[in-house]
Amino acid sequence: MTKLIGISALKEAIVASDGLLLATPEYNNSIPGVFKNAIDWLSRPPADIGRVFGGKPVAVLGASPGGFGTVLSQNAWLPVLRTLGTAPWHGGRLLVSRAGSVFDEAGRLASDTTNEQLRQFIEGFIAFVRRVRDLES
Repeated sequence: MTKLIGISALKEAIVASDGLLLATPEYNNSIPGVFKNAIDWLSRPPADIGRVFGGKPVAVLGASPGGFGTVLSQNAWLPVLRTLGTAPWHGGRLLVSRAGSVFDEAGRLASDTTNEQLRQFIEGFIAFVRRVRDLES
Protein backbone atom coordinates (compact mmCIF):
# COMPACT_ATOMS: atom_id res chain seq x y z
CA MET A 1 0.00 0.00 0.00
CA THR A 2 2.91 2.37 0.65
CA LYS A 3 3.88 2.23 -3.03
CA LEU A 4 0.39 3.27 -4.09
CA ILE A 5 0.41 6.19 -1.65
CA GLY A 6 3.72 7.34 -3.15
CA ILE A 7 2.37 6.97 -6.68
CA SER A 8 -0.76 8.94 -5.77
CA ALA A 9 1.33 11.74 -4.27
CA LEU A 10 3.58 11.86 -7.33
CA LYS A 11 0.55 11.93 -9.65
CA GLU A 12 -0.86 14.91 -7.77
CA ALA A 13 2.50 16.69 -7.88
CA ILE A 14 2.59 16.24 -11.68
CA VAL A 15 -1.01 17.44 -12.01
CA ALA A 16 -0.14 20.56 -9.98
CA SER A 17 3.01 21.30 -11.99
CA ASP A 18 3.30 23.67 -14.94
CA GLY A 19 5.65 21.30 -16.75
CA LEU A 20 7.63 18.13 -16.36
CA LEU A 21 11.40 17.89 -16.80
CA LEU A 22 12.68 14.33 -17.23
CA ALA A 23 16.38 13.95 -16.46
CA THR A 24 17.29 10.55 -17.86
CA PRO A 25 20.40 8.46 -17.88
CA GLU A 26 20.91 5.94 -20.67
CA TYR A 27 21.35 2.23 -20.00
CA ASN A 28 22.08 -0.18 -22.84
CA ASN A 29 21.15 2.48 -25.42
CA SER A 30 17.66 3.04 -24.03
CA ILE A 31 15.39 4.14 -21.21
CA PRO A 32 16.35 2.92 -17.73
CA GLY A 33 13.88 0.21 -16.70
CA VAL A 34 13.20 1.66 -13.26
CA PHE A 35 12.43 5.10 -14.71
CA LYS A 36 10.09 3.63 -17.32
CA ASN A 37 8.41 1.49 -14.65
CA ALA A 38 7.70 4.62 -12.59
CA ILE A 39 6.02 6.27 -15.58
CA ASP A 40 4.05 3.08 -16.19
CA TRP A 41 2.78 3.12 -12.59
CA LEU A 42 1.82 6.78 -12.97
CA SER A 43 -0.28 5.89 -16.02
CA ARG A 44 -2.46 3.46 -14.06
CA PRO A 45 -5.37 3.22 -14.15
CA PRO A 46 -5.47 4.24 -17.82
CA ALA A 47 -8.34 6.61 -17.05
CA ASP A 48 -5.82 8.80 -15.15
CA ILE A 49 -3.49 9.34 -18.12
CA GLY A 50 -5.26 12.43 -19.43
CA ARG A 51 -5.61 13.99 -15.99
CA VAL A 52 -1.97 13.41 -15.07
CA PHE A 53 -0.16 13.83 -18.39
CA GLY A 54 -2.61 15.24 -20.95
CA GLY A 55 -1.16 18.34 -22.60
CA LYS A 56 1.57 18.62 -19.94
CA PRO A 57 4.68 20.37 -21.31
CA VAL A 58 7.62 17.95 -21.05
CA ALA A 59 11.33 18.28 -21.75
CA VAL A 60 13.92 15.52 -21.62
CA LEU A 61 17.60 15.98 -20.84
CA GLY A 62 20.28 13.63 -19.65
CA ALA A 63 23.87 12.77 -18.93
CA SER A 64 25.90 9.62 -19.49
CA PRO A 65 29.53 8.59 -19.29
CA GLY A 66 29.63 7.72 -23.00
CA GLY A 67 30.45 9.92 -25.94
CA PHE A 68 26.91 10.29 -27.30
CA GLY A 69 25.24 11.64 -24.19
CA THR A 70 21.71 10.29 -23.85
CA VAL A 71 20.62 10.67 -27.46
CA LEU A 72 19.16 7.16 -27.74
CA SER A 73 17.43 7.29 -24.36
CA GLN A 74 15.91 10.68 -25.15
CA ASN A 75 14.66 9.41 -28.50
CA ALA A 76 13.21 6.32 -26.81
CA TRP A 77 11.12 8.55 -24.52
CA LEU A 78 9.33 10.21 -27.46
CA PRO A 79 6.80 7.42 -28.22
CA VAL A 80 6.09 7.08 -24.49
CA LEU A 81 5.43 10.82 -24.17
CA ARG A 82 3.23 10.75 -27.28
CA THR A 83 1.21 7.82 -25.88
CA LEU A 84 0.69 9.73 -22.63
CA GLY A 85 -0.62 12.75 -24.55
CA THR A 86 2.02 15.16 -23.31
CA ALA A 87 3.23 18.27 -25.11
CA PRO A 88 6.93 17.50 -25.66
CA TRP A 89 9.26 20.45 -26.15
CA HIS A 90 11.42 19.99 -29.24
CA GLY A 91 13.09 23.40 -29.07
CA GLY A 92 16.33 22.20 -27.54
CA ARG A 93 18.35 19.20 -26.53
CA LEU A 94 20.78 18.70 -23.72
CA LEU A 95 22.89 15.58 -24.20
CA VAL A 96 25.69 15.66 -21.65
CA SER A 97 28.39 13.22 -22.68
CA ARG A 98 31.40 12.15 -20.66
CA ALA A 99 29.52 13.03 -17.49
CA GLY A 100 32.44 11.98 -15.32
CA SER A 101 34.41 14.96 -16.59
CA VAL A 102 31.71 17.63 -16.16
CA PHE A 103 30.61 16.84 -12.60
CA ASP A 104 32.81 17.20 -9.53
CA GLU A 105 33.15 14.66 -6.69
CA ALA A 106 30.13 16.15 -4.90
CA GLY A 107 27.97 15.69 -8.00
CA ARG A 108 27.85 19.40 -8.87
CA LEU A 109 28.06 20.51 -12.47
CA ALA A 110 31.61 21.85 -12.79
CA SER A 111 31.77 22.64 -16.51
CA ASP A 112 31.10 26.28 -17.40
CA THR A 113 30.16 25.25 -20.94
CA THR A 114 27.64 22.67 -19.75
CA ASN A 115 26.29 25.09 -17.13
CA GLU A 116 25.61 27.60 -19.90
CA GLN A 117 23.97 24.93 -22.07
CA LEU A 118 21.78 23.92 -19.12
CA ARG A 119 20.81 27.55 -18.48
CA GLN A 120 19.78 28.03 -22.11
CA PHE A 121 17.89 24.73 -22.13
CA ILE A 122 15.94 25.59 -18.97
CA GLU A 123 15.17 29.12 -20.20
CA GLY A 124 13.88 27.70 -23.49
CA PHE A 125 11.71 25.14 -21.71
CA ILE A 126 10.29 27.77 -19.34
CA ALA A 127 9.34 29.93 -22.34
CA PHE A 128 7.64 26.90 -23.93
CA VAL A 129 5.72 26.14 -20.72
CA ARG A 130 4.52 29.75 -20.59
CA ARG A 131 3.37 29.61 -24.23
CA VAL A 132 1.43 26.39 -23.60
CA ARG A 133 -0.12 27.86 -20.45
CA ASP A 134 -1.09 31.05 -22.33
CA LEU A 135 -2.76 28.98 -25.06
CA GLU A 136 -4.80 27.16 -22.41
CA SER A 137 -6.03 30.42 -20.82
